[in-house]
Amino acid sequence: MIRFIKINIIPPFLYVFYRIYMSTVKYKEPAMPKGIGSLDNYIVAHFHQDELALVKTRINSSFVVMTSKSTDGEMMTRFLRLLGYKCVRGSSKKAGDKALIEMIHFLKSNKFNAVVAVDGPRGPIYKVKQGVVILAKQTGLPILPVAVNINNVFCINKSWNKALIPKPFSTVNIQFGNIIRVAKDTQKNKIEELTEQLEKELHSIKNLRSIV
Repeated sequence: MIRFIKINIIPPFLYVFYRIYMSTVKYKEPAMPKGIGSLDNYIVAHFHQDELALVKTRINSSFVVMTSKSTDGEMMTRFLRLLGYKCVRGSSKKAGDKALIEMIHFLKSNKFNAVVAVDGPRGPIYKVKQGVVILAKQTGLPILPVAVNINNVFCINKSWNKALIPKPFSTVNIQFGNIIRVAKDTQKNKIEELTEQLEKELHSIKNLRSIV
C-alpha cells in the first residue's frame, strides 16, 4: 500500500503543489556563458543540495536526469516526467554504472541536455564524483557548473545533502561557473584533475570554502 501511494498518489499531488508553490518564487538567471551557443547541448553539473530549487528552471525542456531505482526513485521519476524531464534510472554502484552507460547512449542519439547532481546519490556533500566527467568525455558535451544562492530559504538539515527549499516569495539567483570541456582521449589522471577542477568551480560559485 505504501509503495502504491508513493508511486501513484504522491507524484501528481507533488506536481500540482510544486507548480503552485514555486510560482511564488522569483528567479534571476544570467545570460548563458560564452562557449555554449543556443544550438549546443551541454551537461548541467550541480550539488544535490540545489536540486529542488533548480528543477523549476528546466521544466518542459530537453533535459535528461538520472534517478534512483528505489521506490522513492520511482516516485521522483514520475514527478519529474510530469514536469517534462526524461529520466534514466540508476542508484547502486552497479545500477549507477548501467544508468551512466544508458545516459551516454541517450545523449549520443538525442539532442538533449543532461542534469547531474555531482555529489549524489548519497554524498558526501559537496564532493564531486567522476561520473559527470566521464559522461562529458564520452558524449563530447561541455560541463556547465550551476549553483543557486537564495535570499530566504528552508534548509533540511536532517538530510545528508542539506537540501535547500526557497521560501515563498524568495529570490533564487542562478550562478554559472566556467565551462569545462573534456577531450575524448582524456586519461584517468586527467579525469581526476578535471573532477577536482569542477569541484572547486562549484565551491566558488556557491561561496563555499574548498574541502578538496
